[in-house]
Amino acid sequence: MHPYKPAVPGILAVLLGAALPSHALEIKLDYTYDTNGFFNQPGAKAALRAAADFYQTVLHDNLSRIDKSEWPAGNSWTAVIVHPGTGVQTNIPNLVVPADTIIVYAGGRPLGGAAGYGGPGGYSLSGSSGWANLVNSRGQAGALASPKTDFGPWGGMITFDNTLDWNFSTTTNDEDLSPFISIALHELGHLLGIGTAPSWQAKVSGGVFTGTNSTATYGSNVPLESGGYHWRDDATCEYPDGYDPTNPDNILSKAYGSFGAPHGFAQIALMDPGLCSVGQYHKAMTDLDLAALKDIGWQMAPPLKWIAANVKPKTGPVNFTWATTSTFTYRLERSTTLAAGGWTTLVTRTGNGTIQNYTDATPPTGKAFYRLNTNPAVPPAMLTPVAAGPAPTEVAPQEVDSCTRTIHCCQ
Repeated sequence: MHPYKPAVPGILAVLLGAALPSHALEIKLDYTYDTNGFFNQPGAKAALRAAADFYQTVLHDNLSRIDKSEWPAGNSWTAVIVHPGTGVQTNIPNLVVPADTIIVYAGGRPLGGAAGYGGPGGYSLSGSSGWANLVNSRGQAGALASPKTDFGPWGGMITFDNTLDWNFSTTTNDEDLSPFISIALHELGHLLGIGTAPSWQAKVSGGVFTGTNSTATYGSNVPLESGGYHWRDDATCEYPDGYDPTNPDNILSKAYGSFGAPHGFAQIALMDPGLCSVGQYHKAMTDLDLAALKDIGWQMAPPLKWIAANVKPKTGPVNFTWATTSTFTYRLERSTTLAAGGWTTLVTRTGNGTIQNYTDATPPTGKAFYRLNTNPAVPPAMLTPVAAGPAPTEVAPQEVDSCTRTIHCCQ
């Protein structure tokens, strides 16, 4: 519970509460392979930390620890990445990955047209089937099922073109520079499985993505670009907001309020392969992009955000405004005592990526307390997983290299 305390004694109080489904995810950033010094630039590390922190606020999952010292002799593994500074496949023997943690190796090198690359790391291993299952799934049963319904990566790598001029501001867009925040969010999205996870590929059919949450958010199956790693490319970059509203190729969604972008602002989904630098705001993760993470197995709990809680003294209407995310329901409740079982539901709303509001026109006299709760919408019927064979002993790293070219108006 996070109390909202009134400025004047004796007026209405507001409580904001939400139950998180499990542990918050920790994203550990590692610059060991930043051999070209990309992240020595002022503001670069802070900006990447901010992008990683965004995912930490919305993703909640239990990922098992990988540590060969906790297993019998004969079990070992090697994490495999594409070196961010050289582009060469690189082995990291017996990497220890803490529970509920993803390790991201970051750096920069010339990319020849793309602004960034990113994706999950691979591995090779030897040992028991239990050890193989752990490394492959990190305790996510759906990652071992057939078809795949979940994803449990140990981590991966992201790389940024060190020949470009970058904007490392976390709040302000600059149309003349490459937008680091937007590209970092995009590449981390690939590392977390968008376009790359087996549970993503299990929902790709006939050039569209069929994940239940994504289709509910978009309104239909979502068209993909030819490689299947991204939403369909709108291939435009126009004023005022970076896209042509009449373009039939748009994969349009609503920004999740972050990095200066207002919640619900119309935006081409961030996992489009091209990123237009035009517009007054950073391109943020959108309602559709977040739905895709849910579809590939991530447990999500976007933080509750009051946009306004207008609490007036004495009598009169009480106005509430809050940000919503599709596939979640929001329940505003009121109590005069805070006693267990003493809460009355005033309204239940289905999230749709916009800002929603409610007015309690006749609040009780004296004191009252309000709280906003969120719950996932009723989950869709899932395919019954069929037990798969043993987890693979070798998986190649995936560096998505067909994305995030920065487009400047008006190409």
